[in-house]
Amino acid sequence: MKTVDKALAVLDQFSLEHTELGLSELARMAGLDKAATRRLLLALARHGFIEQVAQTRKYRLGQGFLRLARIREATVPLARAAQEVTDWLVEQTAETAHVSIPGRMGMTTVAHRMPNRGHVVNVDPAELLPFHATASGLAWLAFSGPQTVEAVLAQPRAKITAATVTSPAELRSMLARFRAQGYAQTRDSFEAGVSSLAMPFFRDAPEPAGTIALALPTGDLTESRRDALLPLLREAVARLQSALTGL
Repeated sequence: MKTVDKALAVLDQFSLEHTELGLSELARMAGLDKAATRRLLLALARHGFIEQVAQTRKYRLGQGFLRLARIREATVPLARAAQEVTDWLVEQTAETAHVSIPGRMGMTTVAHRMPNRGHVVNVDPAELLPFHATASGLAWLAFSGPQTVEAVLAQPRAKITAATVTSPAELRSMLARFRAQGYAQTRDSFEAGVSSLAMPFFRDAPEPAGTIALALPTGDLTESRRDALLPLLREAVARLQSALTGL
């Protein structure tokens, strides 16, 4: 494994559940020895990407990421536009909404909001959304090219719940259906009791730039509720694409 890969493996261990980690924890979670992990942490700290908490001696993400995030947002203001559309969609639907973009191993949330009421789905923005198990991932795949689809299907696919589909043949059939109907729908495939609807949005490339999704308790996603939500989801896609492309 190259040094950059090892450094990224260390950084990948931080999440909302693990905001601070000790040296031994990081080494074990990243699959590295302690000496190598310590060298990587020191190098990352020199550049502001890692900092050590004086009281606990544990490590956390540093402020170097904030500078890069500001540069990224100033260059491509996706997060701001996505949050505005997400806020609008939640106000219209009273359901949890989120916008995600594709990465190498799954979808990453760039904007999310939950409605101000009880009995809603919680979204962890730091959690990677697997392509094969989420409406966001499947909606993105359904409108991606054959090479992209086959590359994703060649990756390991975990059976996350009893409803998770892992068979390549079944997934290809689902993707064809989702593409024909214009949206993806999942039921209990990533988290038991949670169902989702998702649609892709586009910028300046043939493949989708990401997806917009609604997540709600499975028992609430009746056929009539789905039919009421889909037009609002389409309107959210149109609003986001207009904000990003000016069209």
